[in-house]
Amino acid sequence: MLRLYDTMSRKKRAFRPLKGRSAGIYTCGPSVYSYSHIGNFRTYLFEDILVRYLRYRGFRIKRVMNITDVEDKAVVAARRDGISLHRLEADKIRAFWRDFDALGIVRPDVVAKASEHVPQMVRLIGRLCRRGYCIQERDGVYFNVRRFARYGNLRGLRSRRYIGRARNEDYSREGAYDFRLWKKWTRGDGDTGWDGPFGYGRPGWHIECSAMSMHYLGEGFDIHCGGADNIFPHHENEIAQSEAATGRRLANFWLHARHLTIDGKKMSKRTGNVLYVRQLLSRGIHPECLRFYLLSRRYRRPLDFTMDEFGERSCECERAGRVIQALRRARGRGGGARGQRMAALLVSGFERAMDDDLDTGAAFKTVFSVIRNAGKDLKAGRLAKADAEQILSAVSRINSVLGVF
Repeated sequence: MLRLYDTMSRKKRAFRPLKGRSAGIYTCGPSVYSYSHIGNFRTYLFEDILVRYLRYRGFRIKRVMNITDVEDKAVVAARRDGISLHRLEADKIRAFWRDFDALGIVRPDVVAKASEHVPQMVRLIGRLCRRGYCIQERDGVYFNVRRFARYGNLRGLRSRRYIGRARNEDYSREGAYDFRLWKKWTRGDGDTGWDGPFGYGRPGWHIECSAMSMHYLGEGFDIHCGGADNIFPHHENEIAQSEAATGRRLANFWLHARHLTIDGKKMSKRTGNVLYVRQLLSRGIHPECLRFYLLSRRYRRPLDFTMDEFGERSCECERAGRVIQALRRARGRGGGARGQRMAALLVSGFERAMDDDLDTGAAFKTVFSVIRNAGKDLKAGRLAKADAEQILSAVSRINSVLGVF
């Protein structure tokens, strides 16, 4: 049985959908004030593997992904560049989908842009206010975090002391902050704003995902995903406002991918220590090799990107690819019993690894080991066409999830 590590309970739990064999998944997508880098895409690839493997196991999946096109950083960047918010973000969105497709990521069933769901956000804030969770301030509406007793459970906050208002998303100190649900318009917002019962302005960052996830998946759904940096404050605040409004648990599982570093250092646009998908592909790196590297360790383990290690690891994937090509050319006669045994080893080892919280590292290890042995047997004349067909059928099933061969 598939077991997934739930950030909220801090343990692996058997995955059982809330409704039969159907599951709803919400994944935090890009904030399009800037281009998405390979660290972002490590998270999107983990989510791709999750969806592919659940479908491989026979579940019906509805995946919703948001695009954050309304937030403080985007508004500031548009004002700095002297262009409209739409113009700033249009190029970033095109680049995102270009890289998304290049890496072979299956597009979500629903893509929800924040700017197109403001009415849902307004209604959700209204529900919170009617239930007594709103604090009206001169600059907008805030969530009264002191009224939500479970605040901090996802992060496991050591200190839950009340600190006050969180303006400009500053969470530098650990504790409970009232966070903004609606920001009233100021001159710096330019032409970004909507009419609402709380005054002309725009929604806060956190309310966007709550409103869109519940709009498409219902008030309680199966899995919520994102990068580890989303745990606090974003997902913590999502839980507070969603569950305060509905009285129900928002997501049954919370899954988070760990960070990617470059040459042992945190990625930072300020220092220039950042890499983009298109930048690497322009160097002649094949997208399937990059996909493999970013999946070569389980999503919950940190991964460091160096060109040397990338080359070393990719070689093994390329060697496996050459054996697969050779198997397609096999012509010998035989019953296929040896190939059947190898195919069974491939599938059982792959499923055992993936059932253990999507351990792609162990899955690749199994696949490479069996394929290496198949290459030796093929070279020694011990594999016939029927054997090769059995192995290739298993590889095809596995590759419907991994997407690298």
